[in-house]
Amino acid sequence: MNATLATRDRPWGLIALALAAVSWAGLTAAVLAFAASFGSPGDGNHGMQAMQYWILAALAMLVLSFVGSLAAMVMAWRRHRGGVLAAIAGGLLVLMLSLILMVIGASLA
Repeated sequence: MNATLATRDRPWGLIALALAAVSWAGLTAAVLAFAASFGSPGDGNHGMQAMQYWILAALAMLVLSFVGSLAAMVMAWRRHRGGVLAAIAGGLLVLMLSLILMVIGASLA
């Protein structure tokens, strides 16, 4: 009973919004690490090899916070704890997903 009460009292909408902001920070860190990996012409792929762990860490942070934000949004709507903030977090995630899909689509065309 006490565990259920503690779960119900959490501000799930605020948690979803914070995790959405962390996922945007992960995307920014991945893009900056990728941009930092470019060296001078003729350098080979040494810059990319040096930054690959930073890029992977940023992408892991992006994916984990994205999934966590989705779960927190569902909890916010089910528990009626911050539905408006959860909707804002959902909008931020949809915006980020559409941005990523546009970049992927532009690179395939």
